[in-house]
Amino acid sequence: MHSPTQKNIAGFFLSLSAAIMWGMLPVALKELLAGMDAVTIVWYRFLFAGLVLFSWLAYRGRLPQVMQTSVRVRWFLLIAATGLCINYFLFSYSLNFVNGETSEAVIQLTTLFLILGGVIIYKESFLLVQKIGTGLIVLGLLLFFNDRLAELGNFDNRETIGVLILVLAAITWTVYALLQKQLLAHFSSVQILFFIYVFSILVLLPLISPASLFQLTQLQFFLLLFCCINTLVAYGCFAEALNCWEASKVSAVLALAPLFTISSLKLVVFLFPDYQFSDRLGLLSLAGASLLVIGSVLTAVMPALVQKRKALRLQD
Repeated sequence: MHSPTQKNIAGFFLSLSAAIMWGMLPVALKELLAGMDAVTIVWYRFLFAGLVLFSWLAYRGRLPQVMQTSVRVRWFLLIAATGLCINYFLFSYSLNFVNGETSEAVIQLTTLFLILGGVIIYKESFLLVQKIGTGLIVLGLLLFFNDRLAELGNFDNRETIGVLILVLAAITWTVYALLQKQLLAHFSSVQILFFIYVFSILVLLPLISPASLFQLTQLQFFLLLFCCINTLVAYGCFAEALNCWEASKVSAVLALAPLFTISSLKLVVFLFPDYQFSDRLGLLSLAGASLLVIGSVLTAVMPALVQKRKALRLQD
């Protein structure tokens, strides 16, 4: 039996590991897209993770019995799988138009969309502090794009296309996340992911170019391997963190992902000054990224703190 302190430490480091992995992901994907298209990258990521999860679940005798559930649950699974599959593709594809810093900044809209989805669908309360967090997210995005706002109004601009794709990616991830809340009553998070991976492998199969694997440079091959491992490890750390720690605290740490993306690219630019795939953010844009993180942390953590205070008052 682990002590509460040990579980808190484990929850923090597992969440931090997931944040680091997700933060580094767009940096690797941006380079990899020079040698492999987005659909094929996503398919290999799903294939790798799916095979590992199949081995694990089969060994433990816990493969999901989808056909033994109700039609409603199966529809939820199908929609959730479609949402996450589209999210993976759109996020990867968007990096044909934007750099890693922008992708991680815009994808923070998932926090806002998840809160709004909870309010609309699950009738959750929308606290004042969440409204403040929402305002900080919007303000953070405006500051992040402060020197590019005029360009983003032009739909012929490649960056505008990339941002719109990322907004759609955030929406599809939110659909998956909202449905997972229902599906966890019937399956474990690992079983849900396994179904999604199998579904995506089959759906994307006619669209891929598997032979491009053999045309990758050595660096691109290792980047693909990193992306595949990232899929498995990041979601594994995320799922395990939820077993050790409150979901609000996990979400707060995951909100740090953009900072890891920016830090990674700052280091790359420092080591390789001619590196092309960086936005080279100014101080105002960095301030905007910080506000995005603060807004995401507020919307994730404060509702749980308010509920704890109410529970303590009732005990008194």
